[in-house]
Amino acid sequence: MSEHLLSVRDLSVAFAQGGKQSMAVDHISFDIAKGETLALVGESGSGKSVSALSVLKILPYPSASNKSGKI
Repeated sequence: MSEHLLSVRDLSVAFAQGGKQSMAVDHISFDIAKGETLALVGESGSGKSVSALSVLKILPYPSASNKSGKI
């Protein structure tokens, strides 16, 4: 078994809009091992960029919040 360079578990991200929380990412998990490539594929607005920004810890806080998960 390869050592994971990145492990994301149960990641959820929400944005505050007009006093309500809008979920952009809802409970995703993945691992990336040395030498592996991961492609996030999905429709526009499906949370690909928000997932990447969350992993890099550059989400636009405080409007965005990590509701759950571990990176």
